[in-house]
Amino acid sequence: MAEVFPRLLPPLWVTLKVSFISLFLAFIIGLFFGSLNCISSKFNPINIITRFYVWIVLCTPIIIQIYAAYLLLPKIGIKLDVFWVGVIALTFNSAGYQIEISRASISSIDKGQYEASKTLGMNIFSSMIYIILPQAIKRMLPATANEASHLIKASSILSVIALLELHKAAINLQGNSFKFIELLALQAMIYLPIVLCTSYIANILQKKNQSKSTKIDLIK
Repeated sequence: MAEVFPRLLPPLWVTLKVSFISLFLAFIIGLFFGSLNCISSKFNPINIITRFYVWIVLCTPIIIQIYAAYLLLPKIGIKLDVFWVGVIALTFNSAGYQIEISRASISSIDKGQYEASKTLGMNIFSSMIYIILPQAIKRMLPATANEASHLIKASSILSVIALLELHKAAINLQGNSFKFIELLALQAMIYLPIVLCTSYIANILQKKNQSKSTKIDLIK
């Protein structure tokens, strides 16, 4: 398999690019709408639409979301390279989870900090930007690192829309060489260290957050 591995490196780069671009966009979207969810009424139209969107993401398979992006975007006049269709599909999926992650992280901040910011003359938006979000983002990082692992694995499903990522490239090589078991094993050997690395980072971030919260409790 030594001669095959170099041929999988460019598709591996595609896998990493589509995963981390999607993660970045989903993080921004999730942070924005998660923040709105926490500072406005639950009957606000934006919050109702956001909850419906999250419900769709959580209750439908990602492969349906990928096919929807691939088939529906051209119908509304948006014609993109398959790479960016993949980014849109993964971002759509991941943003639903990121909204819930950001909402939970913001909600976990002590309500007394909102009151303290009011006494300093700060409105809700200023206190959110300068006081609440910096703390919430730190609490979001472990779950976001786990979401990176999810996206790296989910990117293999983009093979159904012919994106030449790692899994699709391996399928093509299987058709030429008929080394099905060997190429499956090679894919696993490539995915494993990447996913283990992101999971390890998530665990480190989680332990740091726990140690900081323990120190705060001891001070209190």
